[in-house]
Amino acid sequence: MTNNPYILDILSQPDSLKVALKNFDPSSLSQLAEAVQYGGFDRILLTGMGGSLYASYPAWLTLARVGFPAIWMDTAELIHHTRAIVSSETLLWLFSQSGKSAEIVSALDFERISEPAALLATVNDLESPLAKTVDEFEGLSANIPIHAVVEQTVSTRTYVNTLALGQLAALCLVGEDVESARNHLLQTANAMEEYLSNWEARVAMLRSQIGFPKRLVILGRGNSLASTYAGSLILGEASKYAAVPFQAGEFRHGPLELAGPELTALVFAGPPETRDLNMRVLKDLRGYNTNAFWIGADKTEWQIEIPDVPLIGMPLVEILPLQLLSIHLAREIGVEPGHFFRTGKITLSE
Repeated sequence: MTNNPYILDILSQPDSLKVALKNFDPSSLSQLAEAVQYGGFDRILLTGMGGSLYASYPAWLTLARVGFPAIWMDTAELIHHTRAIVSSETLLWLFSQSGKSAEIVSALDFERISEPAALLATVNDLESPLAKTVDEFEGLSANIPIHAVVEQTVSTRTYVNTLALGQLAALCLVGEDVESARNHLLQTANAMEEYLSNWEARVAMLRSQIGFPKRLVILGRGNSLASTYAGSLILGEASKYAAVPFQAGEFRHGPLELAGPELTALVFAGPPETRDLNMRVLKDLRGYNTNAFWIGADKTEWQIEIPDVPLIGMPLVEILPLQLLSIHLAREIGVEPGHFFRTGKITLSE
């Protein structure tokens, strides 16, 4: 058994997810949901930074696919370049596990940004500036606590719990079936637990398949974009290895020129609507002698296996092989997996 804090955090994710799912309370969102469904807001703006922002992407897709005027934007751009996008009729939904990162605190300054009609926060620290601002807000507001024990290193539990509860909250807002989704996510937690039970063998398999890439790109579409961007973030944080994320369609618009024997590509199978397109990208890359691999539950010649789970759980299981890959790459580079040298758990300055 390992004593590495980062690896222990990875292995604890299924249990943490089960706690979050058990404690999620849809009734806390009932007033906001009624306002959303009856056109009470001109837009819903989802914002955050880093892993919290990426974890909010499937929630944004849930809102957008049913036609709600939802916008997804990082908070640094919001507070400096697009402040006018927040109006007195906006529902502002902030994602931050700490609730105290520099940009999030700036976004709560309503002399700098127009005060919205309503505030919603997906947050872990209920004593944070974000959670307290939501509690004290005079308009409609709610905190969605993610119920995660704070990690000792890189975000793992907080990321997965934010993915899950963000999607459940979005389903609440649009009036869709939350309890079936909660059950699907419980199935996902069980699948994650089984997958991680032999994590050392999976790390060894990744070492055998991928080796130490000279260049690495990560490609995805739809919900898998959360895994695409968060996977790159995790590799940089946890293993000090630079990987470049791309929306799979965008990759054809120029970066495909990188294809060749010196490139390794990880392609997320992703949602059914675009799976065939992703497979076409994979086959084209293999045709250019790229070391391209398919991250999905459906077996292929070049598969990196993940559990077969309901669609809502897919982003949660997709991040697992990237976390395990970060362990392998950190060992190859000669650093302790997950150890911070220059940053820290919470970013307090811009």
